[in-house]
Amino acid sequence: MQLIKRAAILVASMLAVWGAEASNERWMSRLPDTVKVCRVSIPGTHDSGTAGVRFPMRHYARTQTMDLTRQWDAGIRFFDLRPKPADGTIKIYHGPADCHLTLQDALLTLKGKLESNPTEFCIVMINMAGGGQEGTDAVMSEIASLVPEDMIAPFDNNMTVSDLRGRIFFMSRNFPTNVSDSHGALVRGWPPNGLSFRSLLWTGLADARLWVQDYYTSGSNDPDAYLSSKWDNMYRLLRQFNDADEDYDVWCINHASGYTGTGIRTNIRRCSDYTNSHLMGYLKEHHQPIGIIPMDFPTQELIDAIIFLNTFTTD
Repeated sequence: MQLIKRAAILVASMLAVWGAEASNERWMSRLPDTVKVCRVSIPGTHDSGTAGVRFPMRHYARTQTMDLTRQWDAGIRFFDLRPKPADGTIKIYHGPADCHLTLQDALLTLKGKLESNPTEFCIVMINMAGGGQEGTDAVMSEIASLVPEDMIAPFDNNMTVSDLRGRIFFMSRNFPTNVSDSHGALVRGWPPNGLSFRSLLWTGLADARLWVQDYYTSGSNDPDAYLSSKWDNMYRLLRQFNDADEDYDVWCINHASGYTGTGIRTNIRRCSDYTNSHLMGYLKEHHQPIGIIPMDFPTQELIDAIIFLNTFTTD
């Protein structure tokens, strides 16, 4: 019992250093430069631009209540953007739902945050919501026109925090016509509603192993079975990444996001409440790196807890 009390006091005192600020706007300033980015525990959001989804699509498509500015200030550093050309511009969507946010506004928000906080970096996942090959090429062109070249981080499988400070590292699940027009790294082998240990971050010149869990729905009317299976998959990847050798340069994206039911029974909030609660319980007992965790409706407590893991892994 005394050992448990001492551990609780230690955790509380360390959390006071890492998580007591009203804002996590500069939490990466406390990361040593030499830490490999793939070993940093990074809180993220799934379908990051959905705070602006309006009625009647809100119940089915909104996964966030915070806009990108508030997410940054809360500590989010992985942003999942789903662009599609529409109405003469490129907008952010979640499926058919218009998020009332343009790709330009999203990127300029993140660019502004990095300019104000050069100790930080962020990761942006591009996953097209439509537009085909022409749309993908347009998005790559838009990124190049909006984000200065020196703010776009080139991919290297040994990249460190120092390499990324003040920069955006782009990952894309869609390939442009010319691979050389891509930014950051392309993702090969993303699992279709499941778990993969064989995905890659790839540029044609370099690659790194990527472990992904994105089991986002069961497509059945048995939500309890799905939620249990979802957490089992998430837990499996948490443990696998924890057991990986620190010299093994594997990246990890482990989605807490998902939804139960189908049609009018679709319920994003039920899944997030379940997985976020289970993840919080896990973090209270385990203090190892967990990679990138994209979440729906993350609480500040959960974001802080993920950031806090870096206290143990980056001394």
